[in-house]
Amino acid sequence: MRAIGQMPPEMLSGDGVSIRLSGYLEPCAPTHVPTLRYAIETAGQTVGELRIRLGESEDLKRYFGQIGYEVYPAFRRRGHAGTACRLALEVMRDLGYGEAWITCNPENLASRRVCGRVSAELVETVDIPVDHVMYEHGIRQKCRYRVVL
Repeated sequence: MRAIGQMPPEMLSGDGVSIRLSGYLEPCAPTHVPTLRYAIETAGQTVGELRIRLGESEDLKRYFGQIGYEVYPAFRRRGHAGTACRLALEVMRDLGYGEAWITCNPENLASRRVCGRVSAELVETVDIPVDHVMYEHGIRQKCRYRVVL
């Protein structure tokens, strides 16, 4: 796993959206890597969450992704996830990563559009192994997107 060369930013902003560091999660199941948690905010209101998983394991790049995001239902379809994801890519670049992996379920069209907005390249769609924790939760495939930083 890559060591953090510097402290991650407390807050980044762009296009009316901010991500504000809200916590640091120690490595634990299922990803087993440290995770930065950010609140996605606009106009002083929290509209979602963003996670940056600090690792480069094959499991992380292939199934979980290094960046995860969720915009609460009342705030969707306004571009918040795309802007927050672009800000997350800045954080990863500042931490010394040369690429970032984002994964999503094939049927999650909104997340796939976000990947397109941040110029992520669809590398492949992979099947989840039957012995993987995601399979136990009913997830059968993941689309793998890569962004060169």
